[in-house]
Amino acid sequence: MSKISFPDFWKYYKGTPEQKEAIVLLEASMPTSLLQDTSAWVVQFRKQPDKPPWPITRDQMIAIMQCNPTLVTDQLMDDYANCIATFEMDTLAQVYFLGQCGHESGGLKWPVELSDGLYLENRSDLGNTEPGDGPKYKGHGWLQNTGRANTQAFSDWLAKLGKPDYKVMDIGAEYIGPTYPWTVSGFWWQNNGMNTYCTARKECTNAQIDEVGARVNGRNRPNGADDRISYTDRAYKTLIGI
Repeated sequence: MSKISFPDFWKYYKGTPEQKEAIVLLEASMPTSLLQDTSAWVVQFRKQPDKPPWPITRDQMIAIMQCNPTLVTDQLMDDYANCIATFEMDTLAQVYFLGQCGHESGGLKWPVELSDGLYLENRSDLGNTEPGDGPKYKGHGWLQNTGRANTQAFSDWLAKLGKPDYKVMDIGAEYIGPTYPWTVSGFWWQNNGMNTYCTARKECTNAQIDEVGARVNGRNRPNGADDRISYTDRAYKTLIGI
């Protein structure tokens, strides 16, 4: 008889009737000492992890993105801070990242692809092998992570960090985009070696912004090249001040 793993147990918990009944049975079998507010596991479970400080202020984000202030919520700023800390972006990489994300998102307006995603149906190169995968895993995050395979990779990465989130795969783009707009974009950024690539540019000329944009967009000059330059210039002046 194999031993169950509690982290796996909670990973697959979805609040279904049979699972709720199982939780009641589990609680009934536990000693009273484990069901107190002061129990060590309860204290640890309720503990809120320290949030990394915001690398820039809300006002600076609004100025860079030229966006409606209501879009720049605490949740969005917390996700940005987590993204920058997790993927260890230095100042210059952060400048380029903000510039590319600003253009791709229309100034933080589009955390989810505007298309219905039907054109992605049956795209086996993206891992879209199940009916409905196209719309479900259409572009999400500022840099438009796309497809079942890429989404699964992001979900697996969260689990390895000890932050599993079953909604990533169960709901897909419509959940990931608003919840992890910066972090899922940073995930793409890291996987494509963008920190090293950006730092090697050392400066921030229009030609270099085009080079970074081409890595993101796949074309040289990239689509919306001048707009990418505008966002990156504002980020540069804000973070570096020259």
